[in-house]
Amino acid sequence: MNKKIWGDTITGLCFIIFGLAFLAGSIALGIGPHKQVPGPGPGFFPALCAGFTIFFGIWVVYESIKKGSADFFGNDPEQLSNIKLIAFTVLVFVIFMGIWYFVNFYLGIVALCLICNRAFSRSWKFNVIFSIVVTGLLYLVFERLLSVQFEI
Repeated sequence: MNKKIWGDTITGLCFIIFGLAFLAGSIALGIGPHKQVPGPGPGFFPALCAGFTIFFGIWVVYESIKKGSADFFGNDPEQLSNIKLIAFTVLVFVIFMGIWYFVNFYLGIVALCLICNRAFSRSWKFNVIFSIVVTGLLYLVFERLLSVQFEI
């Protein structure tokens, strides 16, 4: 395989691996309904998301082998700056997980939104409005509508 195939192939394989990991966890939670509660089990939605992640990972791998892919591993200055931005984003997600674990999920979401939007050069006005809207939607949909608690 040439160098151009590997970029998207590696990305697609990462999607497949993470999808399989989440699928295993969701199956452990139970996909089917429990006797006490009607409807799908707690692992149904994560299994559905994992299935889509695996599907799109397979699609990316297939397309990269069929048509080739981008050269992610070049020495272009723009690519090197993108690597720094990706590493920073991963660090922000690690910080989010720490805030979620030790403090509160919603505080972690606000920090995640604020830091990522700032890193991507969004204005403070956009940043604050976006953070409030995303956090509010997560709270309304998951806590109020679906009764999902984000506690560790």
